[in-house]
Amino acid sequence: MQYPNSVLKSFINYPELDLQTFLATGTWYKPLGVEYVLVILAAGGGGGGTDTGAAGGAGGGQGGECKTEEVDVRDHEQVTVTIGAGGAADNPGVASSFGALITSNGGAEGTATAGGSTNQNTHTGGGSGANPQATGHNGSAAGAYGDGGANGVTGGGGGGSYGNGAIGGVAAAANTGAGGGGGEDPGGVGGAGGSGICIVIPLPKNFTLP
Repeated sequence: MQYPNSVLKSFINYPELDLQTFLATGTWYKPLGVEYVLVILAAGGGGGGTDTGAAGGAGGGQGGECKTEEVDVRDHEQVTVTIGAGGAADNPGVASSFGALITSNGGAEGTATAGGSTNQNTHTGGGSGANPQATGHNGSAAGAYGDGGANGVTGGGGGGSYGNGAIGGVAAAANTGAGGGGGEDPGGVGGAGGSGICIVIPLPKNFTLP
């Protein structure tokens, strides 16, 4: 079962759950007695599009997919955690994985074409062009990619994931899974997407999920 990020992030405030955060690829070792874990896994965000020089800026990159799932680890003493890199300008982000148990897909690169609402779709995050929006739009209608970032003057804001997307023309922060901002008009290069993140939270046997 998946849970909203807003709910899952509250688990970080429970130090007794002995959570582990992976900012780079590594190995998770199961603590003694743990049978189930809660995993928050974000992939790398897509890079923003590079503007073609036409009227208006390019679209922001899509935020990498962010999954939040309860996982049965009774048959796993250790799990390889792969953290996906963010995409460079005009390139998609890279998938993240928690072994073979969960995979989150990387975000798509931003479009190079100009024009306001045409870039406000599930693949580019924030709007761009001659009529920039005050804030970016969601990277996915289903909400798995979070909120888009604020727009630049002409470049589209990147779609969000675990963290918010970048503003137009700016690279997304590391370990946010967010999309990079679209290049500004004329001819601006898109910002890189943010790398992914994995948070593993051991669940006590008597712990009840909301």
